[in-house]
Amino acid sequence: MLGLRLTNSLAKFALSLYMVRYLGLAEVGVFGLLVSASTGLPAIFGFGLNDWTARHLVGLDRAKAIPIAVARLSLTLATDLVLLAAFWAAILALDLPIERTTALLMSAILVLEHLAMDEYAIEIGRERIVFVSFQHFFRAGVWPIPVIAWGLLDPAARSLDVVLLGWLAGQAAMWLLVGWRALSGGRWRLLGFDRGYLGGALRGSVHFWLADIGLVGNQHLDRFLVSLFLGLETTGIYVLFWSVANVVHTLSVIGILQPQTPRLIAAERTGDPAAFAAERRRVGRDASLWAALLAIGAGIALPLVLPWFGRPQLAEALPIYYVILAATLARIGSDGFGFVLIALHRDRAIAATALGGVAATAAADLALIPAFGLPGAAAAYLVVGLALVALRRWLVTSEVARRASAAS
Repeated sequence: MLGLRLTNSLAKFALSLYMVRYLGLAEVGVFGLLVSASTGLPAIFGFGLNDWTARHLVGLDRAKAIPIAVARLSLTLATDLVLLAAFWAAILALDLPIERTTALLMSAILVLEHLAMDEYAIEIGRERIVFVSFQHFFRAGVWPIPVIAWGLLDPAARSLDVVLLGWLAGQAAMWLLVGWRALSGGRWRLLGFDRGYLGGALRGSVHFWLADIGLVGNQHLDRFLVSLFLGLETTGIYVLFWSVANVVHTLSVIGILQPQTPRLIAAERTGDPAAFAAERRRVGRDASLWAALLAIGAGIALPLVLPWFGRPQLAEALPIYYVILAATLARIGSDGFGFVLIALHRDRAIAATALGGVAATAAADLALIPAFGLPGAAAAYLVVGLALVALRRWLVTSEVARRASAAS
């Protein structure tokens, strides 16, 4: 599984290098904003259902789980179709300066990414960790390679639309895999629609919804503000540095922490504080070790390839990269304590810290970016990340102590 995650991250890293070298920093900036939109859409219009549903599905019988999964994905599809209609109505009515082909590709990508993130959460709740690793491999790890090869062989293919077309092809391959599995082994006989799920889920997921909005805002608001104040080329520099550092985050959180969340939830359900503490320490130790090793590798790797880009502004901004890398380590710690809070059912604390984080990010970015430019954006990212990891660690420690006191 870690090998698949590493392949995904290396493929995305190679795509970033290719785009900076052959497309330009402005195109990298646009692509980075689309990536942020593909993450923001599920957070804002996912209504917090993914974490709630994944926790609910742990240990649930298949006959009950599949109709819940169908209801969850149906809600997403219906929501996205409404948003899609509004998006295209705005393009046509306002005659927005965007190529129709590009807009069409972006629309399809956003819808399929939203559905994919919801389906991923469902599979995590069902503890199908190996399958979701292959699923994510098709969605993120396969398609950058032919896109890069095509662009290297044919200069006419070095465009943002070709990159988007490759992304869309990767999503199509992933959904073929999901469809094959959903219809195999007699699972198709269990397909249904659990009407009762939606009402309870929407009521129970409010705190997760607020947390998702806060988390995405904390992670991606900065690049929109960098774009607003400093322009697309500077955004491209920030997105490149953030993307390389994000390899460390992806492998540590998506590859190590998140797949083990069901085990944390199961350990908490036993009611044995010692078992839960042992599981928490084990997960934290594994994630910390991998994060440290990966951060060292990422810190060494990027300076070695910078001369190949032929863009002096990247080398001049290199110190900013190390600040972003440090901020990414803080973000990993914050996410790790967030998963523990999920297992402890501290949903309100997750929401409060996430929303506090996005408010702090906005305040820090607005104060530092206009005054200090790109270094200000990186400094804001680090300061907010350190504050969040300290706050969530305190919340976990306090909740564990409270439970121990109540038990005694």
